[in-house]
Amino acid sequence: MRFAGNPPRNERQGDVRRDQRRIALNLDMSELSILGRVTRADVRHDPYPHIAIENCLPVQLYEELTRTYPEDATILELENNARHRSARQNSRHDVTAPGILARPERFSSAWLEFVAYHISNAFYREFVRVLGPEIVATYPQLERRIGCPLANFTTGVLGDSSSRNCQILLDCHIGINTPAIRRSSVRRVHTDAPDELFAALLYFRRDEDKVSGGDLEILRWKENREHRFVGSEVDESDGELVYTVPYRANTAVILINSDTALHAVSERAPTALSRRLVNIMGRFRRALPEGLFTKRQKMTPYALGRRALQRYQKARRRF
Repeated sequence: MRFAGNPPRNERQGDVRRDQRRIALNLDMSELSILGRVTRADVRHDPYPHIAIENCLPVQLYEELTRTYPEDATILELENNARHRSARQNSRHDVTAPGILARPERFSSAWLEFVAYHISNAFYREFVRVLGPEIVATYPQLERRIGCPLANFTTGVLGDSSSRNCQILLDCHIGINTPAIRRSSVRRVHTDAPDELFAALLYFRRDEDKVSGGDLEILRWKENREHRFVGSEVDESDGELVYTVPYRANTAVILINSDTALHAVSERAPTALSRRLVNIMGRFRRALPEGLFTKRQKMTPYALGRRALQRYQKARRRF
């Protein structure tokens, strides 16, 4: 792997600075991929199919992505549906793949190549080679519902109008959780959306970030508990912690989403630094409008109140 630099040029505040030179990458696809160092032996099945891997990317690539990680202000500015408002403390914000690739002057070559690969059919086929058996075991009727073998699903890009008729839509977000003013969690126990087949998180923790928390908790449903949700979330009392993946530089977590794929982010101590992460996903939209599973709801008075609060909080974030 080698990096070749171009002469620096000036750009406005929030862009990739030209004292951080744009670089051209000479990489094999396997070196760009979060799955490049993953084998079938890395797949864990307790409590659901997932992978947790340290030193996910080659050192030179990871260091270049870290060096040119977009500033918080850039992410907040370019976030999909961004509005002129201040961001809440310890809240999630992302720029989607279409938003990144539409503004190549705002991102380094390393990031453009990384994002482009992770929304490609080549990445999807690589994913199926590693985790295809777990997808079929989790959703034995999926190939019949879509009408072709898993490896043959057509892929597109989430949010790209030309991809509307593709069977599975990929996305790759560059994101942050904003600095925490008080000890808090950005999100507690949940599964991802019912139309999401898989998700991957790759952490870009700064060397100077020394505060505790912000780790990913892997949970299971407690024995004999019905799989019932409160809105999009799960009651803390219904899940039990299996183990924790530390928020650590160049650590990735990859999972098959289902109604058993419970996870949460642990509380983070107050800090002036954002929590930095990439989120890669594959989702069904038109191909499976009913989704992969249903989040059946709890109907207790407490659950009804929680759902009303979630709707209120979601509405507030729109304005």
